This record gives sequence, C-alpha cells and structure tokens, in this order.
Amino acid sequence: MFLNKSFPYTVSSRVHIFIGLCLGLFILFILFYLEPFNSGSSNFSFKTFYLSVYGLITFTTYFILHLFSSVYHKKNKIWNLFEEIIFCLTFITISIFIAFFYTEIIINKNPNRVNLQHFLGWFKAIFSGFGILLFVTTILLRKQYSKTVIENEPKKLKKENSNNTKNITLTGSLKKESFIINKTILVYIKSENNYVSILYFEENLLKEKLLRSTLANIKKQLPSFIQIHRSYIVNPNFMLSLKGNKQNAKLHLKNTERSIPISQSFFDTINTLLKNPK
Repeated sequence: MFLNKSFPYTVSSRVHIFIGLCLGLFILFILFYLEPFNSGSSNFSFKTFYLSVYGLITFTTYFILHLFSSVYHKKNKIWNLFEEIIFCLTFITISIFIAFFYTEIIINKNPNRVNLQHFLGWFKAIFSGFGILLFVTTILLRKQYSKTVIENEPKKLKKENSNNTKNITLTGSLKKESFIINKTILVYIKSENNYVSILYFEENLLKEKLLRSTLANIKKQLPSFIQIHRSYIVNPNFMLSLKGNKQNAKLHLKNTERSIPISQSFFDTINTLLKNPK
C-alpha cells in the first residue's frame, strides 16, 4: 500500500530545531511579503511584533510534536508515509488552532468570536490560504534533512568504531569482573592488596575504579605500560618529569598534580626514557 511506504526519519533534535526555524521563517515570509488576508496593509500598534509571534507559534508547535513523534518512533521502530502525513496534518491543525485564539483574543481583542462556527470558517480560510503550502514545505524539509542525517550515519558509525579500537577490556581475577576503558585516558594502575586501583581521566577529571586483580595480571593486559614500582604501572604518555634522587624519586604526571613513587631498581630506566622520549 502506498501509505505504508517507508519515509526517512531522524530523532535528531538539532535537525528538527533547524526545520522548525525554517518553517517559522517561512510563515513570516508569507505574512510580511505575500501579505495574505491583507496582513501587510493592516495597521495596529506593534504590528511587526504581533505578526512575528505566528512564527514562534509555528516553531514551538513543530518542535513539541517532534518530541512526541520521537517517543512514538523509539517505541514502534517505524515511520512510514502514513505517519508522516498524520504528523504534518496534526502540526498544521494545532498551529492554526493556537493562532486562532491568539488572533481573536490577543490581536483583535474580541473573545466573543471564539466559537466553533467562527473557528471552522477561519480554519478553512487559513488552511486553503497557505496551510497547504506549509504542509508540502514541512514534508519536503523533513524528507531532505532526515535523509541527509541517515546517509551520514554510516560515516559517523565508522568513526566511532575507529575510536573503539582504542578500547580495552581489563579483566579481574574473577572472569565476570571487567572494566572497559579507552587506553588513551588511562593514567596509571596501583596495587591495593587484593585489588588494583585504575586511575583514568573522564571529562578532564581524574577518576578511580577498583578491580579485584593483581598488578601482574593487569600488566599482562597492558604491555605498553611501564612498571616504575612494585605497586605501580604507568601509561608512558602521561609521564612528565622526575623529582628527587634515586632513594626518594617521584614521578610527576601530566594534567594532574599527583606524583607516584619510583623504586630504585626502575629509576635509571625511567630517567633515560624521560630524557630520550621516542
């Protein structure tokens, strides 16, 4: 059936904010330049402001309905031409309904005209006047920009998969215990009795994760990390400088005020690495 034909749809709020703004500006263009129903020749105080509210009504109604349609799409995993037509008709109907009350109560200041008979006549005039134009424009904009987002999703996914190659799953002594982390944000690992403390950056904050494991077990999973102490292994990319002598040396780390101890047996190796970085 024709109405069951798939229609491109995206839940991206950024895309629908853009579409809503375009529709709002489209309405303002009609009001100010095409001047339907003598809107341009009407003279009343603050006309520009009052007419601009119609654009705001269009944008707000569209975006709120988008939020509802996103919930529907996530729940049903479907969006066909039928759903698209229902969405656009609902959007235009509600917009006209709100605009009717706004016109009669706020602009005309005549609440006595707010009745079903007058509304039906008003709706017919507005819908046939430029509601059809808005309907077609809405469908075209949604199809174009949703299709663009959908076509770009494989590229985005490919990029995300590329970033995921830097992820590693650190497994603890119990196989069911694990911690997935991007290797580039790991700073150092410290032995804590029967646990290891994993220090890593997240949103520019140094965070800590405890995992039941030995340091030797974690070192096997992170061969690029350097042991500097019987209780510490460190990501060489975060090594900054050495302070102190061989008996009480401390390793200072990048992007943090923390420093960690270095055993005498590892001092010369670390000192050489820092003086001759690869």
